[in-house]
Amino acid sequence: MRHGKKINHLSRKSQHRQATLSNMASSLIIHKRINTTLAKAKALKKYFEPIITRSKSDTTHSRRMVFRHLQNKDAVITLFRDIAPKVGDRKGGYTRILKTCLLYTSDAADE
Repeated sequence: MRHGKKINHLSRKSQHRQATLSNMASSLIIHKRINTTLAKAKALKKYFEPIITRSKSDTTHSRRMVFRHLQNKDAVITLFRDIAPKVGDRKGGYTRILKTCLLYTSDAADE
């Protein structure tokens, strides 16, 4: 039974998991799109949505709280300057998980 197991540990210790999610969140802010596994994407979504919600109010305190999670100055600047004004009127659901698959042509499959 899965009672009380809300977090996916991603086969990592807690510090490694926090560092992974922080780096993935910074990459998502800077590059606007990342390729990762479905499990990591779902874990990142739970980690990243509150950060965007926090960035909708541009105060010193909220910038410091976001920096505490991201540890990347460029990502924080991009988040508050570019992303937060675009999602300012939304109540949630800022990210989407798109499942991608590899398509092979018949020539590539023969080799």
